[in-house]
Amino acid sequence: MKQTLNWKSREVVHIYDEVNLWSAPFGRLLLENIPMMPAAQVVDIGFGTGFPLIELSQRFGDKSNIYGIDIWEEGIHRTKTRIATLEINNIEILEESATSIKIGDNQIDLVTSSLGVNNFDQRGDVYLEIHRILKKGGRLCLTTNPVGTFEELFEVFDSVFQEMGMEEEQSRLEEYIQHRNTEKGIISELEQYGFEVLKIKRDTTNMRFADARAILNHSLMRIGFRESWERMVREDKREEFFERLTQKIDDIVESKGEFLMTIPMLYLEFGK
Repeated sequence: MKQTLNWKSREVVHIYDEVNLWSAPFGRLLLENIPMMPAAQVVDIGFGTGFPLIELSQRFGDKSNIYGIDIWEEGIHRTKTRIATLEINNIEILEESATSIKIGDNQIDLVTSSLGVNNFDQRGDVYLEIHRILKKGGRLCLTTNPVGTFEELFEVFDSVFQEMGMEEEQSRLEEYIQHRNTEKGIISELEQYGFEVLKIKRDTTNMRFADARAILNHSLMRIGFRESWERMVREDKREEFFERLTQKIDDIVESKGEFLMTIPMLYLEFGK
């Protein structure tokens, strides 16, 4: 066995918070449902700063080989620091696009991606590569947030766009919402690339806020969402739009005591 880790050490403290609040429920859903097997060959696509890649490596154990694929340089650096601190020796990082994976045909037992694959722009190319590297009978396991994510917020977006007569922005909003795809749409898309759906698990979580500015200033929104929302609105109307949006959300908070945003979660398992 490896030595115990000193929770007081600077190195352990640095890597202790290994997952953010957004990724955690989707990672949990993935880890609760993926098939487990000894001496497995596993690929995790889009591991970010190391989750669920590192957790997968520890659950499958030293007899398994875990490959992590990502192109985020700073995220990879953070992941490597965590790997070194935890003395993990069964992970290989492939700093490359999932559209061209440097792994041979029919080599992999399991491919995972939490909040990754179905959000990629070149999904078709990624699916082809996954199908190529998977063994016959291998599994592709995904978690994602489908259409319906933040639906309460986008209802307010749409209401403000209507009030301001912004039909073009309404169309952009609808395109933005539908980009996430539905459960049926994701399954249909993957079936076109030779995959068969074997298991479906649905869950939900939410985010609750005390006022509109708390939503817009939350770190998750600032990192992952707000730039897209701002681009949705023409520049000369942007300030007015967000002022109206803020007021409407605060009116809802005054009425209901909070503003709740739903996040549907989906686990899909496919066989080759």
